[in-house]
Amino acid sequence: MSNFRTKLPKWTALSLGGNNGYRGQEGGVRAGRESSTESVTLDSEITREQKRSFSSAWKPVWYTSWHTGVLACATSVVVVLIINVGLTIYAATNPKYKMEGGIGTLYSGSCDKSRTIGLWLHLLINALSTVLLSGSNYTQQCLAAPTRREIDTAHSRIRWMDIGVPSIRNLFNIKAERTFLWIAIGITSIPLHLLYNSAVHTLLTANDFEIYIVTKDHFEPGAYTNTSSHVFMPFGIDHAADRWTNADVQLFYSMLEGSNTGTERYEDLEPSECAKRYNTDFLSTNRNLFLITSHTSNATDNDTLLDYVYLYPGDVSPSRWMCRDGPVGVSKIGDLCNTNELVSNVTRGLPWQMDLGRVGLISSVGVIEISGCKSERTEENCKVQFSLGIMIAVICCNLVKACAMVMTVVRSREPTLVTLGDAIDSFLRTPDQTTIGICYADRRFIEKEWGWRMRTGPREWNQKGAQRWWTSASKRRWITPMFFCSIAIVITGALLGMGIGQERTSVKTDIKSLWARGFGKLSSFSLVTIPFQNKTQAILLANLPQTILSFLYLTYNSLFTCMLLGHEWSLFSHHYRTLRVTSPRPGQRSTYWLQIPYTYAIPLMTLSGLLHWLTSQSIFLARVDIWDPFGTAVTRRISTVGYSCIAIIFALPLGVLALVTAIGMGYRPFAAEITAVGSCSAAISAACHASEADLEGIVGKTVRWGDVEIVPNLGVRHLAFSSEEGVRKPEFGEVYAGTRREKG
Repeated sequence: MSNFRTKLPKWTALSLGGNNGYRGQEGGVRAGRESSTESVTLDSEITREQKRSFSSAWKPVWYTSWHTGVLACATSVVVVLIINVGLTIYAATNPKYKMEGGIGTLYSGSCDKSRTIGLWLHLLINALSTVLLSGSNYTQQCLAAPTRREIDTAHSRIRWMDIGVPSIRNLFNIKAERTFLWIAIGITSIPLHLLYNSAVHTLLTANDFEIYIVTKDHFEPGAYTNTSSHVFMPFGIDHAADRWTNADVQLFYSMLEGSNTGTERYEDLEPSECAKRYNTDFLSTNRNLFLITSHTSNATDNDTLLDYVYLYPGDVSPSRWMCRDGPVGVSKIGDLCNTNELVSNVTRGLPWQMDLGRVGLISSVGVIEISGCKSERTEENCKVQFSLGIMIAVICCNLVKACAMVMTVVRSREPTLVTLGDAIDSFLRTPDQTTIGICYADRRFIEKEWGWRMRTGPREWNQKGAQRWWTSASKRRWITPMFFCSIAIVITGALLGMGIGQERTSVKTDIKSLWARGFGKLSSFSLVTIPFQNKTQAILLANLPQTILSFLYLTYNSLFTCMLLGHEWSLFSHHYRTLRVTSPRPGQRSTYWLQIPYTYAIPLMTLSGLLHWLTSQSIFLARVDIWDPFGTAVTRRISTVGYSCIAIIFALPLGVLALVTAIGMGYRPFAAEITAVGSCSAAISAACHASEADLEGIVGKTVRWGDVEIVPNLGVRHLAFSSEEGVRKPEFGEVYAGTRREKG
């Protein structure tokens, strides 16, 4: 490897009208003077090296380790595509799932089981979504990685490019085909995260019901009842027309008139069980209810029917009828009583009392005690459904993403500088003439002085101690995730406070009661009251947080990538290290991850997947069909967005943890004193001008960056990479410059 470089590069592209390259003290270095030197291009050199280094006959010469990573990402995306297509075809063609109007029913029955199935399906969806997001981010970073030729072109125009990090800047300087693939992968992520979680949803069914308060002898043979003048159907439905045709109506009337006919449909419940079962927002297991009191009909009050309870359709607190006229010993929440407290009291053996006062149907009844209940059982009909139209949209985006990734593997044949080691290796083998003489340059220097073609010269090293990780990322990379993450946390906290405040007016809202309601569980007082024109608007609102979360993940991942790149860069000043490159030569090591090691990447992916799932349980599409008391028709249909306060409470600390973790990582010090180059290609290039004696043998050896020599004719020292012994840390107050002056 000692004779790998026999000729210096030809820099004809650097002619900038006499104002190019580095202009140091007394004229500095003009890169154009070396443009007559014969050279082989870097790309052809890399290709020859790869031919010699790859031992596998099947592996093409352009194939590098990042291709393996993209191939793995493409494979995972194809697997997700196969899963999506396979499950969609199976569900859409299986007659068991009853496709109607583009909606298929995966399960119909128990509401608790429907919620459980929905929860696990959303866990699967968010796991697959995380795979797609991470694979897209990895592939986009590889696509945006520049070739050496593209960097040389940019540097000749006094522009720099990003190396080793996700970059939008690079899209304006890389090959158009790679830019197109990058955009295709990015655009298809938006509809995926807007729609994927709504591809499967739970449709709840609930029953309206009628409640009648009767005496304890109402169901006894021979008991006197006169319901003809008192029966009142609270829902305004003329059931008389159906009395002789609808079995449920016949059964209800027979029960109302004190007949025991058909009582097998009704079950006797203890007051505690009755209170528990009916203390719910959407009742699906039971419907019409008779409350049996300890009161007995007599000659004065000769009717067994004492009163009825009117339920208001769409009531915010459907179970508040249990608190009729202020039950004894139960506190109030706002204008309503605490039904949870009532249930707890009755369960502990305290009496369930109602003060009918003078509102009874017959006369003033006063305080009565509920001694039992007779409740009508019903079969639950909750459903887990999927939308064929949404799945087709998801599959189309998935297909485009998979094709773009496969094309990235097949079409991206030019060697690119994907990792920091790739850039160091390239600049050491073929030094960049535009950055000679500014070995002390960091990213800020490049942006403020080199980028504006200002005159520079030898400078003192004025840095005391190692800098911190936050210096390796630009202000924009810090502000974007920190600002939007903070805004998201503040808005989420505010919405949580509003949600709890709204619930507090109807129910108890301590942490125990919130936990009892469960993640993603719908309640009548946790519904968004925004009027929606159609279901699509509700779907988009429910999934908008998913898209925002994906954006935050990408910016957060980009920030961590920059900090970890800076950490890796600082290690070169701490000790001798082997270059980590995507196309290793002897003495170098390969890599299958980009800039974020698995010890960071896996927790970040896990955090992202968990937050996506918690978000899907925090705000979700809410659909409920409410049937009339006899199951003849759907009287109300709720189609809006629901929220779960307990899920938000769990998601909020994770968001705060992510924010605090990033800030804490930013305050970590680098391993040693070194220039804060960040991802700036020009600053990295400026640090890679090895001394003349080290040029021929540095590649393939462990290297260290630091103070290496006195520059001839300038009387100043030089900072660079070297494989020789004696490299030391930069000295405070020492003057540093480039390796040599321009030759006359």
